[in-house]
Amino acid sequence: MERVFTELTPECEITARMYAQGYEKKEIANLKCRAVSTINNQLQKAFEILHVRNGRELATMLYERITGLKFTMDFSPTIKSSIACCLLFVFSLSLYHEQDEMRRGRRTKIERIEKTRRSGWI
Repeated sequence: MERVFTELTPECEITARMYAQGYEKKEIANLKCRAVSTINNQLQKAFEILHVRNGRELATMLYERITGLKFTMDFSPTIKSSIACCLLFVFSLSLYHEQDEMRRGRRTKIERIEKTRRSGWI
């Protein structure tokens, strides 16, 4: 594995890379046979040295260093509008699906009650 965060110690770099790749602190601790507090300390030191505030910034830095490309969320207004429309469409579909599930659940409950009444329990 080629070093990416050369400012860090090799042990600290491994922890930072795992965290940037999506591993939870507890998972990293288990995989490295370390205490979670050790992992927290390593990450805190990595954030300080690399001048990042959180895991998202760490992941962005890792991506940029590996690919050599600057990752930016600075999209044109047209792209932003297109993304907003797509997200709105997906949100609308999920709401429709959720309402449909609720209706289906109500029908099932009513059918159960009617079946119980017919059988003489109520």
